[in-house]
Amino acid sequence: MGTYCACWVRDSDLSQLSALAEWDEPLRTINFKGDIVSDTHRMRFGYIEKIPVALCLALFLVSGFAQADDSSLAKEANAALAQKDYNTAFSKFTVLAQHGNATAQFNLGAFYLNGQGVQKDEKQAYEWFGKSAAQGNAGALKVLQNAAAKGNESAKNELNKIQSKPASAPAQAQAPAPAVPRDEKTLLTEANTALAQKDYNTAFPKFLALAQQGNATAQFNVGAFYFNGQGVQKDEKRAYDWFAKSAAQGNARAIEVMQNAAAKQNEQAAAKSVLEAPAPSTAAAAPRAASERQRESSGSKFTLGVSAGATSKITGVSNSSSFGLLAGYRFNPSWGVELAYNSLYRNANANTLLSATYPGTTGTFDLSSVSAVGQYTYGLSSNVSLLGNLGVHSSSYKINSSGAGAKTGSSTGLVVGGKVQYELTKSIGIRGGFDTYTESGGMSGNITEVGISVINRF
Repeated sequence: MGTYCACWVRDSDLSQLSALAEWDEPLRTINFKGDIVSDTHRMRFGYIEKIPVALCLALFLVSGFAQADDSSLAKEANAALAQKDYNTAFSKFTVLAQHGNATAQFNLGAFYLNGQGVQKDEKQAYEWFGKSAAQGNAGALKVLQNAAAKGNESAKNELNKIQSKPASAPAQAQAPAPAVPRDEKTLLTEANTALAQKDYNTAFPKFLALAQQGNATAQFNVGAFYFNGQGVQKDEKRAYDWFAKSAAQGNARAIEVMQNAAAKQNEQAAAKSVLEAPAPSTAAAAPRAASERQRESSGSKFTLGVSAGATSKITGVSNSSSFGLLAGYRFNPSWGVELAYNSLYRNANANTLLSATYPGTTGTFDLSSVSAVGQYTYGLSSNVSLLGNLGVHSSSYKINSSGAGAKTGSSTGLVVGGKVQYELTKSIGIRGGFDTYTESGGMSGNITEVGISVINRF
């Protein structure tokens, strides 16, 4: 995972119960995010589904209730939402919203706005967003502000209701947010100044004080300080604790961090389960675990490569250097096919071969081959594999003689080979081994090539 950058905190953040990071550009999607579940002080976000809407919204599953009977209803509502059963989810979230749950009220607004589980009704949507915002839901307030800025009258009316509560309102009505104390403003200025100057030792304790007062952006920053080891000793556990607190208040950057961490954690858990799987014996378990690790990391189906090597002597012809090109396709981590072109002999000395028929004559021997083989791969470890080839070839040869001119011909036969492959990276590998060509070059014997190849998977 990369480095997380701390962000500046605004004065307005200190006067909000639930601070949100600024939205750069409103996306035309709505995210359904699953429950936030603690797992070794990390958060795991479950099901995510994107649905086109006119605004950028975040529809959260309900995770806290005032009435004991609502907890089971919340589970049912969340389950219906995860299954995209919007009709059922809408009816259950309606009950929770009527009980005063601010998150459920936000969800109803999104249902009405999207026309999911209920007929689309923008006026009703913004009324529910207004009720949620009146309880301090920062996401609902942001939705109203964005819609009002675009000229939506329903959103403007709801904002006016929130902002124009009379001073003589009943005691239980929400009071306006308190002004930021001067000492907090000073702390905020000092924290941002230290951050701008990369003075992390000074910035950390000031952001920590702001985070402990509930500022979501400061909580994200403290998480970044702990994660990067800037201004404080590196501590991933504490970092994710603070990211979790910030995400719980709706901070978009903190939510993204937690989602990425959850995805990585799931991958590591899957790999760990393979490594820790019981086996009859260590010797038998190692190859299987290696094969499983290779299977998990295998996502490249196509292969291109180049090869170079040397061929053996055949009757009357000396050995020669060789080179080739190959292309392959993998059906699965174990099986694939490979096509190759190989120049097996180039200007090889054929004096002995020619002098047997034409005494005193000298010449050279050229041989090229096109082959198609099936290939089996067996993983020895995460980086090392054994390859076995079996297929057919079609070869063309040419004998150049100083006294008898040129003679050409062709032949076909089998190709059998074995190689060892080492993975340098996820996409680059190197292999070495042999291929034997039967009945090649018009000869009755076999030709064996020994060489190395560099391959690229994509």
